[in-house]
Amino acid sequence: MSRNQQYDAIIAGAGIVGASIAWHAARKGLRIAVIDSKGPAAAASGASDGAVSVASKRSGIIAALAGASLSYCRVLAEQAQVLAGVFHTRPSYLFARSDTETDALDRLTAMLTGQGLPVGVTRDGAAEKSSVAGFGNSVTRVLELSGEGHMLGYEATQAFMEPSGIDGYWPCRLDAFEAMKDEVVLQTSIGELRAGRLVLATGMGTANLMPDLPLIARSGQLIITDRAVAADWPSLPGPLTSAAYLLEKSARNFPNTLVPVVIDPLSTGQLLIGSSREDGGCEEQTDFHTVRRILSSGVASLPALARRRIIRVFAGVRTATVDGLPIVGEFPETPNVLLATGFEGDGICLAPLIGREVAAMVAGEHTMAEVNALSPMRFTRQNVASR
Repeated sequence: MSRNQQYDAIIAGAGIVGASIAWHAARKGLRIAVIDSKGPAAAASGASDGAVSVASKRSGIIAALAGASLSYCRVLAEQAQVLAGVFHTRPSYLFARSDTETDALDRLTAMLTGQGLPVGVTRDGAAEKSSVAGFGNSVTRVLELSGEGHMLGYEATQAFMEPSGIDGYWPCRLDAFEAMKDEVVLQTSIGELRAGRLVLATGMGTANLMPDLPLIARSGQLIITDRAVAADWPSLPGPLTSAAYLLEKSARNFPNTLVPVVIDPLSTGQLLIGSSREDGGCEEQTDFHTVRRILSSGVASLPALARRRIIRVFAGVRTATVDGLPIVGEFPETPNVLLATGFEGDGICLAPLIGREVAAMVAGEHTMAEVNALSPMRFTRQNVASR
């Protein structure tokens, strides 16, 4: 098709959120194009751990959205649906090593039951009674959950992008746009594009186009191990997450003495170990001190981890917001431009639901009340305007 083709909507950003929006919009019969400066899942979606987790979310709106998205993932994973073979349910394990972390697990169980979320507690007790053997002496309590899920970010992105009806342009950098009453004109590295609507699902790239938007680049260190070959390696049917990881996401004054760690088994037999939350940072460099602290915390929690060899360390960058909520919706100052950014590591979990709801916005349909609460209108006092 010609690049001057009039699209109903152009999605800027080919990560999992942008791909999900494109898929849902195309299913409504809309003509859709997706542009990206590098290509599908080239940024945070490709570096994610793939967890579709409700337990790791803040109570309230985000937990409710995560629960709804988890349930929707199960629907999309049914036979012949887009996420069939991509999304899988699996158990997850959260553990405490201190009174502070124990209190966090108490709050988590209250949230799961109080908000009616689709995740259940199957076992809660001392580490030696857990179905996972080999916890360290510092681990005092393990909470086992059923119903959470997993899908690799790049696989889900590819699945959403595969159906016909979506034109893809990459590498294609969005340099500027002009939002008018009836259309949006995009100036890109491959020329001018036009659409009835523009959706910015560009992560931190959104800050270049809307510099007053309160976005924060938050990096995280991640570690990949070799494959397990020892017969006595503990069976890990799901990820092990310290309660400190929950606290770090929600506590304003997070204790420096607590070192969060997640030990996530991969289908290859390797482990993905992470992850820190550091304001600033970049994908081009890692931090040895932070990596060492994560690994020390991991070995203390699961001593057998010391037998594994580290083969790769890398950093990923999450796009966060000042209030910890994603930004989803339209500004009155920029007609026909919608935002879907600021998910800070929750994009994998929320992408299916957010894709459905933003596609509804593009089509002029009603959306969930919880999604409406993410509107960028909450930042209008900052006079956000497009460049």
